[in-house]
Amino acid sequence: MKKKFKINSIIFYPGAGILLALILYGFLFNESFVHIMTGLYNAVTDSTGWFMMLITALILILCFVVCLTPVGSKKVGGPDAKIKHGMFSWCAMVTCAGTATAVVFYAVGEPIGYFHNPPAWWNMAPETMDTAVRALSQSVFHWSFIYYAMYAFWGFICGYMVMNHKLPPRPSSALYPIIKDKAFGPIGKVFDVIALLGLVGGMVTSLGLGVQQFASGLNYVFGISPSNLVYIITLVVVICSFTMSSLRGVKKGMAIISNANAWIYLVVIAFLFIAGPTVFECKIMTQVIGEVFTRFIPNITATDSFNVGNGWISNNTVFYVAWIMAYAPLMGVFQGKVAVGYTWRRFLLVNVLGPGVFNLIWFVAFGGNAIFLDAFRGANLGEEIAAGGIPIANYALLKHMPLSGIMIPLVVAALFFGFITLADAMTGTLAKMTIKTSRKQEDEEAPMAMKIIWGALVGVDTFLCLFCLGAVGTGALQFMSVIFGLPIFIVTLCVICGLGKMCSGKLDQEIEGLPPEHKAALYEGRVFKRRPADAARKDSASK
Repeated sequence: MKKKFKINSIIFYPGAGILLALILYGFLFNESFVHIMTGLYNAVTDSTGWFMMLITALILILCFVVCLTPVGSKKVGGPDAKIKHGMFSWCAMVTCAGTATAVVFYAVGEPIGYFHNPPAWWNMAPETMDTAVRALSQSVFHWSFIYYAMYAFWGFICGYMVMNHKLPPRPSSALYPIIKDKAFGPIGKVFDVIALLGLVGGMVTSLGLGVQQFASGLNYVFGISPSNLVYIITLVVVICSFTMSSLRGVKKGMAIISNANAWIYLVVIAFLFIAGPTVFECKIMTQVIGEVFTRFIPNITATDSFNVGNGWISNNTVFYVAWIMAYAPLMGVFQGKVAVGYTWRRFLLVNVLGPGVFNLIWFVAFGGNAIFLDAFRGANLGEEIAAGGIPIANYALLKHMPLSGIMIPLVVAALFFGFITLADAMTGTLAKMTIKTSRKQEDEEAPMAMKIIWGALVGVDTFLCLFCLGAVGTGALQFMSVIFGLPIFIVTLCVICGLGKMCSGKLDQEIEGLPPEHKAALYEGRVFKRRPADAARKDSASK
């Protein structure tokens, strides 16, 4: 590197150190690590699941409420900001970065599993029409509108402070409306580290799942049986790919890959509707749309207080929202960065409705086809997936479709590019938040060296989980991302309290009225040290 940079040691070293310590502890004391993580996970999901679901519902509502306020007409980046990415490219980046491996991974496995084995709390018989609709609508509920509302909400909160008021590109900047420059003190630093750990835990889990599904795809395409060697080669290729993409920057790297991946997604969806049972899919999609709306309130408030489902809510719905929330603050920082030039109203609507509608169609295309084949063609996909695991689910479906020799490699490519898009976005964001930046460097890419460090760190953690701890390690890291999701929910409730100040314009007036030296402190992300005379004037004014 030609340009020098300074590491933000207060965030980087605790975050990286705690992460490596957890992995090392898990490697040396396997049983103890799993026991602790499982106990914390059960305590978080069982005791606070109701709280997480209520906050999730509130977030979705607030995304639309903010659109009606004056702040909705303001531009991301300020009144003179110019659009950097066209509408298609922008939508492709926010959809593909959020979709990543999870939506691809569960596209068939989740709905077909519910269809054959509906949760007990549904009180529904398996393999009926009503169960089919409910299975698809539950999957859509998990992975569409609430999923992206969490990203969009944090995108607005963080993005407005970072892009419009030039605060540091860190989640702690979202705390400014409620605690002012104390957001850059110990409280903010702790939150930044928690957000960092939650994100890396989620990324390691996603990469582990993606590697397993990618290896299953290679088996279907080339007959290469999954093995540790295949996993290692796949992991190395994926890590090198998303690190190189991140090094090229958003416009030359991620935007190009996202556009290509978006077209692959569209081709796959069109194929599944045209080559599959078109009329059936259109009919069931119409029913699913109605079911998603009519069951939204019962789904978002379902807590199964009598435990009829034997922990199903905690291990599914609550787990998913906590996992997503672990990504949300840093995903929000990224979303604000790529939306420069658009209004905040468009930002919220596009980030919630666009990917939400896309994922609804995605699950109907994959899950609807799978349900049709099992219900009317005796394909027994449910049994095949139960025997082989969710990683083979998409390929098991496509094997029963025409042109499987073309479509399976295409889905493998979509999975590969999808994770690169997510990892690219998050690697760049991690790198940016763990260095010290000035106002002049706000539009610059994070240093290459720091991107490589985080790409390598995520890769090493995934390697240790997959090959040293096995499935137990991946599960424990997955639990870790959920455990760190709880404090992010608590912080989310706090930042909601400052939302009115942001939407009314009072915050803008307050920041504009600050003296130059105070503004300089904000841009650098440090607490403003008031002189005795300043403190005296402040006390006098308050009296």
